[in-house]
Amino acid sequence: MDRGFKEKLEEFLNQKWVIKELHRITASGQKSLVIEFGRLIDFDMELANSLLGFPNEFIEEADKILEQITSLEGMRLRVKNLDRSTPIRDIRASDIGKFIQVEGILTRMSDVKPEIREAVFKCVACGEEQSVPQTDEVYREPIYCGNPECTRKRGPFKLVVENSKFIDWQSMRVQERPEQLRGGRMPRQLDGIVREDYVDRAVPGNHVVITGVLRVFQEGFGRQRKTTFRKILFVNHLEVVQKGVEEYELSAEDEAKIKELAKDPWLRNSIIQSIAPSIYGYEPIKEAIALQIFGCPAIELPDGSRKRGDIHILLTGDPGVAKSELLKWVSQVAPRGLYTSGKKATGVGLTAAAVRDEIGGGWTLEAGALVIGDGGIVAIDEFEKMSDEDRSAILESLEQQTISVAKAGIIATLNTRTAVLAAANPKGGRFDRHRSIVEQVDLPPVILSRFDLIFIMRDEPQAERDRTIAHHMLELHREPTAVIRPPIDVDTLQKLVIYARKNIDPKFDDTEAMKALEDFYVKWRSVAEKGEAPLPITPRQLEAMIRLSKANARMRLSNRVTVEDVNRAIKLISFYLHEAGIDTETGKVDIDILMTGRSRSQREKLQKIWDIIKELESQHGGSAPVEEIKRMAEIEGISSAFVKNVIEEEMRRGYLYEPKPDHVSRVVKT
Repeated sequence: MDRGFKEKLEEFLNQKWVIKELHRITASGQKSLVIEFGRLIDFDMELANSLLGFPNEFIEEADKILEQITSLEGMRLRVKNLDRSTPIRDIRASDIGKFIQVEGILTRMSDVKPEIREAVFKCVACGEEQSVPQTDEVYREPIYCGNPECTRKRGPFKLVVENSKFIDWQSMRVQERPEQLRGGRMPRQLDGIVREDYVDRAVPGNHVVITGVLRVFQEGFGRQRKTTFRKILFVNHLEVVQKGVEEYELSAEDEAKIKELAKDPWLRNSIIQSIAPSIYGYEPIKEAIALQIFGCPAIELPDGSRKRGDIHILLTGDPGVAKSELLKWVSQVAPRGLYTSGKKATGVGLTAAAVRDEIGGGWTLEAGALVIGDGGIVAIDEFEKMSDEDRSAILESLEQQTISVAKAGIIATLNTRTAVLAAANPKGGRFDRHRSIVEQVDLPPVILSRFDLIFIMRDEPQAERDRTIAHHMLELHREPTAVIRPPIDVDTLQKLVIYARKNIDPKFDDTEAMKALEDFYVKWRSVAEKGEAPLPITPRQLEAMIRLSKANARMRLSNRVTVEDVNRAIKLISFYLHEAGIDTETGKVDIDILMTGRSRSQREKLQKIWDIIKELESQHGGSAPVEEIKRMAEIEGISSAFVKNVIEEEMRRGYLYEPKPDHVSRVVKT
């Protein structure tokens, strides 16, 4: 290090703008002077290089100078915005002891703990007190008593906690951003320690940019110490950057190209045709995915509540219909896309988990896929195979877009403001069009009802369509570049999405568009007004249509929702309801299939069975013979198979029990 660096540093910190900034932060009770690294470079290049090469000496000296200038103990210099960030996976031994900058997703943040910096000890023998600075990571006690008249020079010594000095301490873990990972690479992680006024500056799921000093600590203990060392970043400055597409920058040329594309009246169709071009067909699904990628802004209401703008989509159906391929394409192309599997999501899982803090001990919170994907799109394959813990937590995530955690004494709420594209397989392997979706997909109705759109992908033989698909797949293998020629390439599509989500905020300024939504909603519900038909639609589907209408306008790069946007949204919702919400017995749309798991016709049959059981209980001394229930149900037009399923389910739920063989009784609550 240059001998004159202290003089240069003192000159730098005594500049007028620095003194002015110090007056401002001390007046507000702060103790950190934050400067741009570029300021150091402009002042003196050698001084800037001293920070990068010898950060410990530089920061220690700078803190001393700041304390002298302000006459305040604990003033700190913090430097941000280095020339470049070092990727976490590229950190090497040459970076040890250097001042570096990293960025990523915060996945873990421990509880704030007190760390001792100046320990005061009392000699048990004579009562003499002495102070021992704790400058290293190893706790130090006095070797000798400072009192010359003490009869026991070597102690023992007792720590005087009330006279010692402590600072706040917190451990953290940063993981590579999902969009930086390609080719199936595992995300790398880096542990860090943050102190004093910079604790609790971020929560798991935040995208952070951190500067600090990289240090290493030997692994193992005593004679078991290893030759390998653990990397820990001692944080100097931490900044939470904007989430989602807002963190992406577009050049002037990109914006000019996008504004030119906005003039194309067929832009929406071109975008839909550019979704997963290697997969043949599925136009309604591709349109829905395009709307999901563009999304619509969330609405913050005056009372503090929030209406989500993210669109959730569920794909289910036969094997081999490209569900997983669609999910992987979306996760790779959508800004801040993330792909995971419900079956493989163990440990932290999809939501969050309490884990042991390896640095500071105790428990800390680690973010799962939905928290890490905050501000983007999370594609979840094998959605029906997620754990029971994730299944209960994901309900809150889908609607409120938060996850409330109460684990190992940690109580917190994490943001999951992400769109979910999920794929689920039917229980029997293939989808049966004669049975409802609730009977075939191992997901409770309360979760199914949270999806804006549900698509059933069937693999049914049709000679002409099969030949077209076979030809398309063979051509892909023969000459892929000739087959996959989307109207809009992936790079341009990503920039379109970024521009739209940053600049386009569609509004319902057109009264005709609003009326079209109102008319559709009222017309569909009117069929059930007299109680003679099942309820086909609820306010939840109306909210979905509003989101889809706004996303349609945003996809056209328009701030105004039109009747055409509304009609396209209505068409998608109608398609979804006629596919997933149809009562297979009556052929009518019944939203209760998705909301409660039972259609109106099934509820009526269930009520008849309960009436039969009640009547038979009075005739047979409090219990109803199962065979008699089936016989009486058949008279009412209810099959024995349906009766058997109802009895098994109600016994499982605890509403029926078996007092003796082949008899059931109701559980009467007192």
